[in-house]
Parts: sequence; C-alpha cells; structure tokens
Amino acid sequence: MKTWKHVPVESLVSADVLAQAEQFALGKYTYESQVRGLNFRWLALSKRLLWMAAGIEHIEPELLDWIDQIPESSNYYDFGASNGIFALYAAKRKLKVVAIEPDPSNYFLLSQNAFLNRGDDVDISAFNVAVSDRFSVGKLYIHNMDLGTHEKIVDAPLTVSGESFVPQHVHTIQLVHFDAWIKQLGLPAPKYIKIDVDGHETPAIDGATESLRGCKEVFIEIEEAKMAELSARFEQLGFKLIAKHQVQKYEGLWNCIFAH
Repeated sequence: MKTWKHVPVESLVSADVLAQAEQFALGKYTYESQVRGLNFRWLALSKRLLWMAAGIEHIEPELLDWIDQIPESSNYYDFGASNGIFALYAAKRKLKVVAIEPDPSNYFLLSQNAFLNRGDDVDISAFNVAVSDRFSVGKLYIHNMDLGTHEKIVDAPLTVSGESFVPQHVHTIQLVHFDAWIKQLGLPAPKYIKIDVDGHETPAIDGATESLRGCKEVFIEIEEAKMAELSARFEQLGFKLIAKHQVQKYEGLWNCIFAH
C-alpha cells in the first residue's frame, strides 16, 4: 500500500513565484464608495471594475431611480446581474433580492461583492444560471473574457444588434425555465424584475410569463430592432410602457419600464 507523502509547494516553485503568491490578497483590490447615502465595498481587480465601482451613478442613473421608488421588503429579481452593483444597491435599499448571472467570471465578482457587503442587513441570494424558456444545457459565447464585461451571449455569438462575432471563449451553462425553477426551489414570486440579458430577452420572458402576470413593474434593456416585438409581449401580459431612456451613449439601445 502506497503512503501518500506531502510535497510542499516551496519545493515545486521558485522563491519569487512563491513570494508573489504569498503576497496576493483579494482584500488589496477593494474600493469603497458611497451611493445615494449608502456605503459599499467592491472588488476592483481591473480598471473597468474600478470604473463600475466608482461610477455607478453615471452608468444607469434611471435604474437607481427606479430601484429607489420600490417599496422596502419587495421581492426583486435581477436577470443578468453581472458583478452585482445594482443588485447590491437594491439589497441595501432593503429589497429582498434574487440575483441571477450565468457567466462564471461575473458570478465570482457578484459573490465576492455580496461577501464584502455582508453584515449590512442585506437580503440577497445569487444563482449561477441563465433564465430561459426551458431546462437545458446551453452555451455562453463570450466576446471578451475581461471581468465585468458585457456581450456574453446565450445560444449564439451575436451582439445585441444582431452582428456576429468570434468569441474568445465559450462556457457551458445551465438554462432554467424560470417559472418552474422558482417553484422547484421555493423562491418567492417576483414583484419587480430587472432584465439585462443581451439578446436573450424573448426566451427569458417566455419562461417567466406566469411570474410576470403577477409582477408590478419590469425594467428591461431593449434594442430598437426588438422594441415592437417585446413591447407586444409585455402588452399581452397586461403591461404598459411608462418610461424609456437611452442607455448611456448607445443610440438605439433603451432602458424601458413596463408597469401593470
């Protein structure tokens, strides 16, 4: 019978490589910010993540405005939560948050940011799945593997505007039929939903039709080319478009609010 022998890492790598590993700590890469009177800590491993942490009020202020008017303790779902900046803002506004992010890299950031803001009476649950109209294994086509980036597209390597791209990487991910999934897990029915899923809007809506019928408001990012189709879907579910804002500098890309 072989006896296992411990092999210390010091015997496997050079002293400088070992020193670099020993000096690494995620806590060195955090950034503290205040957003509308609330204090946050963010993991900022790159310039982009630092921009997201420091510039949250300049990214989508209309989304912050919308979250601000939601009553405390409401069930709030974030489809496409990315690194969690808006999900955590909602949680610190005393909403009961379920954050859903299919990309493993962004989910890592989401979970770390939730950890950094623990102890502040935040109610947030995070899941590494993609909301869809079916239970299935899917593919996430990633244009750029940098942390916190967008254009991480479910099902096909197409931008929001429909242009094809060559992905740097493709992740295998889990797709879930939203209505059936929340019943299986015993999750609460959503009253407010934010949807930012980069081209996967139709399957996300179709998988959540039962939940949407009982939902008060939806905040969703929509490409102009899909505006008529998705507006019609929401109208069939009893919603009316009550607000429409251009997303930053992107012409033809809109943040829309639908309400019952």
